Amino acid sequence: MASPFYFDEGRADRAVEFFSKFIRLVSAEWAGKPFVLEKWQANIIRQIFGWRRRSDGTRRYRRVRIWVPRKNGKTELMAGIGHLLTVGDGEQTAEVYSHALDKSQASIVFDKAVRMVELSEQLADLYEVTKKGLFCPQLMALFQPLSGEAAGKHGLSPHAILGDEAHEWKDDRLHHFLIQGMAARRQPMDIIISTAGEIKTYGHELYLDSRAILEDPSLDPECFVAIFEADPEDDWTDPKVWAKANPNLGVSVKREFLESLCKKAQQNPRFENDFKRYHLNIWVEQDTRWLPMRMWDKNTAYPKDQDLWKKLPAMMKGRRGYAALDLGSTRDITGKIWLFPPEDDNGRFVLVPEFWVPHDTIEQRDSPRTPYARWVRIGALKSTPGNVTDYDFIEEEVRRDIDDREFQFANSEAGLAYDRWNATQVLVHLQKDGVPGVPFGQGFASMSAPSKELERLFVSGRFEHGNHPVLRWMFGNAVIAKDPAGNIKPDKARAAEMIEGVITTAMAIGLWQNDAEEGDINDFLRNPVMVV
Repeated sequence: MASPFYFDEGRADRAVEFFSKFIRLVSAEWAGKPFVLEKWQANIIRQIFGWRRRSDGTRRYRRVRIWVPRKNGKTELMAGIGHLLTVGDGEQTAEVYSHALDKSQASIVFDKAVRMVELSEQLADLYEVTKKGLFCPQLMALFQPLSGEAAGKHGLSPHAILGDEAHEWKDDRLHHFLIQGMAARRQPMDIIISTAGEIKTYGHELYLDSRAILEDPSLDPECFVAIFEADPEDDWTDPKVWAKANPNLGVSVKREFLESLCKKAQQNPRFENDFKRYHLNIWVEQDTRWLPMRMWDKNTAYPKDQDLWKKLPAMMKGRRGYAALDLGSTRDITGKIWLFPPEDDNGRFVLVPEFWVPHDTIEQRDSPRTPYARWVRIGALKSTPGNVTDYDFIEEEVRRDIDDREFQFANSEAGLAYDRWNATQVLVHLQKDGVPGVPFGQGFASMSAPSKELERLFVSGRFEHGNHPVLRWMFGNAVIAKDPAGNIKPDKARAAEMIEGVITTAMAIGLWQNDAEEGDINDFLRNPVMVV
């Protein structure tokens, strides 16, 4: 059976030639030079404008999805395609619209298109620049940016829509609204060019659809897909991986630029996700993953001893340290941690955590990703009776730290750090038993310094966590909030899952820092502490 499509070499060649003949580049050292497409760009243009339908000779592809990292010239490519569809298609009364999260973002593509008109005599002869956009009197065609809302778009009849940075879109309303307006057009084109973003978003849904079509074009023969990306399992620090994801490496993407960003991301884990998203096109689970989990095994002297965490409490018996408690809500995990600093500047900080969860919530939370039942079975997560957190049970566990494990608070001023928000009842009871409480604010003022120290210690491999599985899960979940002054703190609201172990670690570090600032740390270091 003959294919319903054929490839027209002449049309493909003319589409590529349109760029070098009519369009001038607008950025950096290329400004004013003819837009000679790179090989990868030319291949995309040839595909989407060369393939035709045997039935009527119109274009095969009605949808185009291009996923490419930043700095690979996607904005100029999108603007050039906009001109080709506005004045190069010969479509009478063509309406071409750039759209994005908002009008400001949509105008980024359009502003490039206007600048191209200013630099090209050929385009300048075809267009009139108006307040609303570009207008071609000869074809009665227009090219305009749109705001990010569907409201007010009735009556539009797009010949083409150019969607930018789909990873930022909040939903599909405007996109679908514009698609519905294309019904009267002979060969409409819906184009999206974007970088990667966060999973579980509309943009990620579009990407997953694109990925499926790329792997099996028969799912949608009218959709052309090009994806330039690294695999999540790739070594993101390897320059070969950079080349895999960046088709314009060595042209608009400077190798020195990526080297600098990669080095920064390795030194500061807050930038790792940005590097993966924007420069390797890897979709990420969280907007700003905080801690580089490749360093987890570096933070223990015995990475193969998966039960070391069970031994640490006995090994720390009688030691002096810093403790913190995060009660959370009555149906969440409650966390407590003891931090035992090293006896010298090069040793490890030993972490002894405990976590509790209401017994009746275990089954509904249990999954391969969150194996609550297994964690309870091995003792890494303890269940309290009922369907809400039993604070009396937790109070007894804290008392056991003092009475049975003989953990000691570092000094008379440093007690059990707690969040004022909902720990009052527990701390009142504990203080009656001689357990001092230290209210610890959860704002930037209190949390930023210990959070930055936590980050520094983790990246340096200075913790001994004993391979605790729940603590590992929480460190992997951690994301941060940042304020304009550069302060940071763990952000429960934006984390995909629980991070109580991270918050309590930061609070305990805060107590230790307060001691160090007052000089008490020198006295503490004179007391021997086990260094794993």
